[in-house]
Amino acid sequence: MAILLLGWLPPNASAQSGPASIRPLRTSPTAAFQVDGGFRDWGPTTISGTTALAGSPTGKGGVHAVDVVTGKLKWSFRPLGVNGSVSTAPGVSGGIVIAPYGAANPGAVIGVSLATGKEVWRGPDPATNAAVATEGDLAFVVGKDGVLYALVAATGREAWRVAAFRRGPSCLTAPVVREGTLYLTGTTDAGSFLLALDPKTGTERWRYRACLRQPVVTATTIFATGEDHLYAVDRATGKDRWTPVETRRPVEGRNRLVTVEGLVDGGSVVVGITDGFIMAFDQASGRIAWELPGEFGPNHPSTAVAGTVLYFQGSPATKPAPAARGTLYALDLATREILWSFSRPTAEANWPFGTVTPVDGGLWVDSYRALVKLR
Repeated sequence: MAILLLGWLPPNASAQSGPASIRPLRTSPTAAFQVDGGFRDWGPTTISGTTALAGSPTGKGGVHAVDVVTGKLKWSFRPLGVNGSVSTAPGVSGGIVIAPYGAANPGAVIGVSLATGKEVWRGPDPATNAAVATEGDLAFVVGKDGVLYALVAATGREAWRVAAFRRGPSCLTAPVVREGTLYLTGTTDAGSFLLALDPKTGTERWRYRACLRQPVVTATTIFATGEDHLYAVDRATGKDRWTPVETRRPVEGRNRLVTVEGLVDGGSVVVGITDGFIMAFDQASGRIAWELPGEFGPNHPSTAVAGTVLYFQGSPATKPAPAARGTLYALDLATREILWSFSRPTAEANWPFGTVTPVDGGLWVDSYRALVKLR
């Protein structure tokens, strides 16, 4: 039986909500600084201590390290012999930054020193837009050959692999590791599945049949959308916590199935975006808890959560923006009050914000020719 495992995250998608324990940004923000690396597009950001790390998904690519206090560029790394870009958030483990250069043929997973920006090792050729997950001293990434690799972060040495995976573009997600289990989607000859694996050995623990978008992993449950449904899967057993719920909304006078993107953990609810609504689903039942109408771009949701604050991009009907792209909002999840909106002028009109990364009392977000810190 062949399995497809592709650790992939679209450049403007959200893998997870921000940590609930950090202090959210509740007041109208200002740009503390805007980092211009000399290229148009920044990718999703990873914070490691006093360093923000992000790739460049277009042009010459590369990985770039920014001082989170001063906004100064610490270093940029563009590998010799590999022209592929880095469109997903770099992984960090034990002072090594792990970046998948998957767009090149051939590409490489490359380990770079966090302190110096110098190359330490090169690993297998990752799938295009592959994402890296880390757990302890291991990093996980899927190759163009369809193999899921577990690499020792310090050296790039292969710890284990799960082979016999089939190549293909379906059901692509970034791997997520939480509390000793690796979660990602896979496609077999029998269908598509959400898989739970032992990160130490690659042994499969359970599988759940569905073609899902990026899973959101909470303390007890994995939530995901796909196939016009919202799913809630028990982390321990791989069984339904409740019957999958159809995602329907009124569209042009008819009750239609809609695609929900940018799903994040909002505490008692999970929240996602459609073209016409922000939708909050009760985690206990899957029922719609509340909605916020407006104009939104599911391809650029910029959703994240910190504490009880939801961040998103769009134009809510109660406080419209000039366009559905290029304006960030903060919403109090308890009261559904819009706390603030933020936009910045760009050379390209209505250029969308990308991935939002909450930090204590602020945000990192990628924009046109800039990685912006808001506080």
